[in-house]
Amino acid sequence: MLKYLRTIKARHYVILVLIIAVCFGSTLCSSRPDASRSAFARDSEGKAFAGSASCLTCHAAICRSQLHTAHALDSRPASRESIRGSFDSGRNRYVYNTKMEVMLQQRNGRFFQAAFREGKEIQREPFDIVIGSGRKGQSYLYWSGAKLFQLPISYYTVLDSWCNSPGYRTDTILFNRRVLSYCLECHSTYAKAAYSSPGDPGDSFDPGQIIYGIDCEKCHGPGAEHVAYHKRHPGEITGMDIINARLLSRQQRLDACALCHSGARAPLKPAFSFTTGDTLEHFSLPEYSGDKVTSLDVHANQYGLLTSSKCFRLSQMDCSSCHNVHVNEVNSPALFSQKCMTCHNAATHSTCTMKPAPGLVLSDNCIDCHMPALPSQKILLTMSDASRTVHNLVRTHRIAIYPERTKDYLEKVKLK
Repeated sequence: MLKYLRTIKARHYVILVLIIAVCFGSTLCSSRPDASRSAFARDSEGKAFAGSASCLTCHAAICRSQLHTAHALDSRPASRESIRGSFDSGRNRYVYNTKMEVMLQQRNGRFFQAAFREGKEIQREPFDIVIGSGRKGQSYLYWSGAKLFQLPISYYTVLDSWCNSPGYRTDTILFNRRVLSYCLECHSTYAKAAYSSPGDPGDSFDPGQIIYGIDCEKCHGPGAEHVAYHKRHPGEITGMDIINARLLSRQQRLDACALCHSGARAPLKPAFSFTTGDTLEHFSLPEYSGDKVTSLDVHANQYGLLTSSKCFRLSQMDCSSCHNVHVNEVNSPALFSQKCMTCHNAATHSTCTMKPAPGLVLSDNCIDCHMPALPSQKILLTMSDASRTVHNLVRTHRIAIYPERTKDYLEKVKLK
């Protein structure tokens, strides 16, 4: 498949950009021992993964940089280092009501969520997998045989608090939300799932064939053949058997990002069938009307919102025009604003008509006015003390004029 994409110049070897966030959202390189577990994993076409530790030999700088991104950290085995929430006494309880609560426990080096009803423990399950880098929050999974389930309590970084897990009720304690292969498709590089029938979504996994995080091979494809070739030909400067994003069309690059950043989709083929360079609509279809993208919720539909923007429609921009997944670009409005200024400058394009407050350089922050963080209508979080319920804020990717948000931003600047 796509053989012409697998012969590239080594100097052009780049990882295809995937837009942020996951919302809630990896073993990479040699510093992560679990990377070796994927050495025998193969994709749906039988192509073998090398494990991103193999990328270090020739691509050390870019690999080590990507290691610190939200994509790379989007899923990991659970440990004290990867779990963000506190297990300290007084901060390790989530109270549902006067009769029900969950205790977050640490026992003999492992971590658990234990449910109590009227003071009696009714169920206890371990933290096995962490989902989410912790930039905004995290959710957690546990193994039950070969199946994965979501734990009832998650973590919200903004308030440094335990909260209800998205998808769970807040009036009763449940541990039964199963994790399907399509969930791991967007929160890992690869997971081998078992399917009982053609329509089975797949909820049984081989724990030894999970490649955590969004790593090099998520975008470039399984790299075992590429690594083997260049070990045999160490002097060869032309990259072989690997996918290069620069040789893709605009829509192919967008489709690679839209796989996980275009909202709810109806699957047509099993999870992990899609490979960078494929046509996404052959694998899944959006579960919303394409002509109503401006009304879509801002959580997980960045592709639909971006493509509804005038900036997108009147240019050849794609996700990589603004995002570089090799680098941690979190909380860098000035950096992203410079991408805006490549077009929106006095010499070539329209510029901002707002009058800046004294000392404010508008070109240092186009983002908070034209791509503001808006409350998600899908993720409502209740904190551990039940005193606060908040809508998770997600930055919209519909580039537009938001008068009220601009007014709020300028008021905040004045206060500072």
